[in-house]
Amino acid sequence: MFIPPFAGVDAVAGTPGLCNPKGFVTVDPYQANPTHRNVYAVGVCVAIPPVEQTPIPTGAPKTGYMIESMVSAAVHNIKADIENDPKRGTATWNAICLADMGDTGVAFVALPQIPPRDVTWAKKGKWVHLAKAALEKYFLYKMKRGVSEPFYERAVLRSLGITKLTRQA
Repeated sequence: MFIPPFAGVDAVAGTPGLCNPKGFVTVDPYQANPTHRNVYAVGVCVAIPPVEQTPIPTGAPKTGYMIESMVSAAVHNIKADIENDPKRGTATWNAICLADMGDTGVAFVALPQIPPRDVTWAKKGKWVHLAKAALEKYFLYKMKRGVSEPFYERAVLRSLGITKLTRQA
């Protein structure tokens, strides 16, 4: 199977100093573009260097929790920019994933998602399919109430060593 390589958005890909040759936005550890300091990028549009050289070029996956981590860093740093605060936060790029595969699935945790990792854990089973369905309902419940990260969710994840943001001065 051949899949065409992903590419960035034409609207920004040609901006000098903004993107890599594939059109993905380059960012520093604070999610800001090194050339255009008032431009922040998060998610799939971010240029992540290859984890390793392979005969066929591959890209690093971007999971939802990793993207939430990027968003947290960007929001904190935009606020710091507005307030002229030198304190900055960096995204941890930790990964938590429930990959549903019909009636089964795989759950994994990678801290951080990009190697070298401090933690790697993966389990397969029908329970992952059920957990994914429950997570979707829980996520919609949170969004309808306008609470993206309740205190109890943050506390449970923190007790497992999973955080979104690393604070720096």
